[in-house]
Amino acid sequence: MKKTIIYLFITLMVSQGLFAQTGIQGFIDSGNQNLKNRNFKDAVTNFSKALQEQPNDTAALGGMIKACLLNDDLKEAQKYIDNAIKTYSDNAEYIFRRGILNNKKGQFDKASEDFTLALSMNSTTSLKIQIYLNLGATQLKQESFNLALENYKKALELSPRNPNIYNYKGYANYKLGLFADAINDYNNAIDLDPNNAASYHNRGMAYLKSTEKSKACLDFHKSCQLGNTNACKMIMMECKTR
Repeated sequence: MKKTIIYLFITLMVSQGLFAQTGIQGFIDSGNQNLKNRNFKDAVTNFSKALQEQPNDTAALGGMIKACLLNDDLKEAQKYIDNAIKTYSDNAEYIFRRGILNNKKGQFDKASEDFTLALSMNSTTSLKIQIYLNLGATQLKQESFNLALENYKKALELSPRNPNIYNYKGYANYKLGLFADAINDYNNAIDLDPNNAASYHNRGMAYLKSTEKSKACLDFHKSCQLGNTNACKMIMMECKTR
C-alpha cells in the first residue's frame, strides 16, 4: 500500500511538470506567431506569461527582447537585455540584441562594439549574417560606407543567395558613387526576388546617376506598379515628357 501511494505521488509530480512545460511552450509559440504577424504588444504579453513560469528561459527571454525592440519599448528592452546578459554572459544573441538597442538609441559606437563582440563569440551562421547586416547598417548611419560594404561582403560569403544583402550592398556602393557596382548588386537582388519593389527603385536611382534615364524610368514604373510610392514620385519628377 505504501509503495502504491509513493508511486501515485511521483506520477502526479511528473504530470504537473509536463503540463507546466506545455504551458510555457504554448506561450512561447504564441509569442513567436504574434511576432510574425507584427502583433508586438500581444507578443509581449505571451512572453511575459512564459517568463512568469520560467524567468530565465532563453527562448522566452529572446522573444521578449525582440518584441520590446520591435515595439520600440526601449526601457523594457534594456531591462530584459541586462537580465539576460547577467545570466548568460556568453550568449552572443543577447549581446547582438544590445547592439540593436544601442543602434535605436543613436549610440552607434556602442552598437558597433556590441556587434563586433557578438561576432567574436560562438554563434550560429544565421546569427552571424544578422550581425553583419546590422553592423553594416550602423556604419551606414555613421557614413562609414567602405566599412559597411566590407561587412555586406562577409554576409554574402555566408548567404550568397540572399537578395536583402545584395540590396544593402548596392546601397553602400551607391553612396560610394560606385553606380555600376550598385546596379550589378541590384541585378542580383532582382534575379533572386523579382517582386521586390525597392530593388527596382534603387536600381532606377543608380541608373539615373549613370545618366541612363530610359532604364531608370523603366525601373521606376516597375517599382511603382509593385507599390513603391517613392518610385511613383520619381516618375512624375523624371519620366514625364516636358
